[in-house]
Amino acid sequence: MMLSSDKFTAKRSKSEPVIHSLPEGIMHDIVSRLTLKDAVRASLVSTNWRRLWTCHSNLCFDSPTILNREYGTISRRGSRRGRRRRRFIRRINAILESHSGTRLRRFDITFALDTRHTEHLDRWLKFALDSRASEIAINLHPVFYKDSVRSYEWEDTYTLPFHMFSSQGASYIESLQLTFASLKLPGDFDGPLNLRVLDLQTVHVSEGDLELLLSKCSALECLRLGRCYPLLNLKVQNPLCRLRNLSVRGCQLQVMEFSAPNLAKFEYSGQAVPITLGESMKPTEATVTLLGYDDTLEHVFTELPKTLSRVEILSVNTCINTEVVGFSNCLMKFTHLIKLEVTVSILGDSRIRNGILRLVSLLEVAPLLQRLELNMLPHVSVGVSNEPEAYWHFQPCAHRHLEQFEVSGFIGLRGQLEVVLCILDNAVALRRMSIEPRVTAYDRVFGHWAGFEHNIGKGRACALAFFSPEDYPGVQIEIF
Repeated sequence: MMLSSDKFTAKRSKSEPVIHSLPEGIMHDIVSRLTLKDAVRASLVSTNWRRLWTCHSNLCFDSPTILNREYGTISRRGSRRGRRRRRFIRRINAILESHSGTRLRRFDITFALDTRHTEHLDRWLKFALDSRASEIAINLHPVFYKDSVRSYEWEDTYTLPFHMFSSQGASYIESLQLTFASLKLPGDFDGPLNLRVLDLQTVHVSEGDLELLLSKCSALECLRLGRCYPLLNLKVQNPLCRLRNLSVRGCQLQVMEFSAPNLAKFEYSGQAVPITLGESMKPTEATVTLLGYDDTLEHVFTELPKTLSRVEILSVNTCINTEVVGFSNCLMKFTHLIKLEVTVSILGDSRIRNGILRLVSLLEVAPLLQRLELNMLPHVSVGVSNEPEAYWHFQPCAHRHLEQFEVSGFIGLRGQLEVVLCILDNAVALRRMSIEPRVTAYDRVFGHWAGFEHNIGKGRACALAFFSPEDYPGVQIEIF
């Protein structure tokens, strides 16, 4: 039986997927949620979708996407690496030639390129600026192979062409991430930029250029600096009133000065240096890692409170020497601190307790502390000196707010035992205490997990012998 044309059309329209009839704007939104590779694959499903990927809002170019190779699978042979770089460049050029240059939100390059590829990188960056991308990420970190020896000079790195940032398209950038490159501002750079996020990792930038850049970023909310060189004095005179998150890690600083009145979260990893963040600064959370093998506990108790006096949650990674006696300066107070995590590497003679006993001063410098987590990383040796120990005496003071006390890395050292006993005896509001002989924190001295390298059995036996629940009936004591 023959069907009429109207019935046939109606039957065919019912058989078509509804997605084919969606408005163009909705289709673009659906495609934008796919990866670039999946968006290109989807364009093969229907002739109506053939050009949809050319309006993809997230252009993320990396080895898995462009070369279909996972990270770390690149050949050691220079000739193969060169061919793959050329193939990577050709494919990106082809994609950008076909892309409409509209609706672009994120532009991301992750591949080992350098100054030899400046022409291509400049052209790609100009495309991102002209397309008004709001997020730009460029990661050019080279591949270093295990057991290979290769020096990489800063002269080899790509220099970001900041003269392009004077264009109108630069005003649309809200997030800029740069990894393994150089940043040099022209002398007449006047901005301003509307950056909310600035992330510089392993970037060659001078003090003056960084200060000039930050002075043009009045809308900045998040600043992350990692292993930037050759920064020595990081001083920003203009106040960053909208800055909420600040992270500085691995930069060889001598001084750091910021004016950030509304800073909420602060992270620092480096040498113990003077840090000034503005008198009106009120961060509620901070993480501080003091690198090196020198005793830095005094810096934690006398200098950090000047900068972080109002912090509520604090994580500190420091180092102490068992032979250091007391403090040479007056202790300061964290007046609002309620939660503290201290990871401390213990160096020196295991028979001497002075350096470790200073940890009891945590009760004095944090009078409102409610939870204390003390992670100890013992790297001690038995000395040969028979001279009597100059004992440092702790002045007992009742602490009325500490309710939870957790200890790890307890191997039964004399200093460790006395610290825990002092805190247990003086924390009158303590409700729970746990003792873990194993090391649970990351070992920054040797860079590995050292949980099985100490006498765990000795630590457990010592804890069972001295921390009896019968002696502290109001405290729930757990020994692992």
